[in-house]
Amino acid sequence: MNSRNIMKFKADPVIGKLNPAKIKHVLQGEDGVALIAVLGMLVIISILTMSAVTVSQICRYSAVTFNDRSRAAYVAEGAASRVQWLVMSDRRRFTNRVLGEADYTDETQERFMADGILHKMDYYGVETDVMIFDMASGFDISDDTPARQLDTYRTMFSDDEERRNAFVEFQDCLADYVDANDFAGIKGKEKADYQKLGLDPLPRNGRFQYREEIMLVPGFEQFFSVDSYGRLSSFRIIPPLNMPRIRQNNSFFSASREIIMNKCSFSSGQVDKVIEARDKWINKGIPLNENLDPGIVSSLKNSFSFSESGFYTIIVEASAGPGRSKRAFATSVQIQDRINQGIRYYEQILY
Repeated sequence: MNSRNIMKFKADPVIGKLNPAKIKHVLQGEDGVALIAVLGMLVIISILTMSAVTVSQICRYSAVTFNDRSRAAYVAEGAASRVQWLVMSDRRRFTNRVLGEADYTDETQERFMADGILHKMDYYGVETDVMIFDMASGFDISDDTPARQLDTYRTMFSDDEERRNAFVEFQDCLADYVDANDFAGIKGKEKADYQKLGLDPLPRNGRFQYREEIMLVPGFEQFFSVDSYGRLSSFRIIPPLNMPRIRQNNSFFSASREIIMNKCSFSSGQVDKVIEARDKWINKGIPLNENLDPGIVSSLKNSFSFSESGFYTIIVEASAGPGRSKRAFATSVQIQDRINQGIRYYEQILY
């Protein structure tokens, strides 16, 4: 007890009459309150310290991740550019561009063709995964009647009336989206309907300018989705203005499961066998006719192209190292046989 408190007790006639035990009890109560305040302050300081450490670690990890992603992006783009010239060189050396027939995995020089085979490429010390596909793939919706191009797809729902009716409604909306008038189809939608959906000033009332625009048409999400790389590969890329169009039929090695089932009217089990045979070609170089019945092979060749179109989609996956952030880069280009003919770019996407 300090001298100030002693003087207080002496000056106060009431407190002065208290016995020593009660005085000690009062002082102990004051010590408990102070202890609680000190402990509370320590807790607050500890929380602030932990928060500062956590924020510091988050900033560090964010900086590392950003650096890894930036490096992976540059590596992926650089590797894709290299592959374009390797494809050009391959085209000059090997004029036969038929896919899926001859095993060329044992050749001394690696081949670069639009067959989806995985290539491991060292790009300045960084290993990248490279795949090459044909751009001639998917439904062509670039003309004035994209809904008509999907008529054969509707046959997939012949045993499901509800799904078939929903697809017919989607086709009506698709037709209204591109036609030049404001008269809605039987189950279609025009400007007033899009305003209710908060999608004003749609529809375009003209041809699609890019394939992803079809995702704005009501009902699209019920039947189509993006692939594992975020690309709308069920539909063919729409060429930019004054760029050449792909005239060739769909490439078998770039076709999705739905496209195969639709074009050949195969059952689900038959499509599984076709995809399995294609995977064996891609992974092991085993020709298709060694794993499929002649009738199925004949049907595939009647419905799809087995030769390159000259238009390629190159997909590269790269990371800054094992367990580090990975980026995927996809570029679609027209590659010809000579450097002076140049390379035309149709699409570039970085994920």
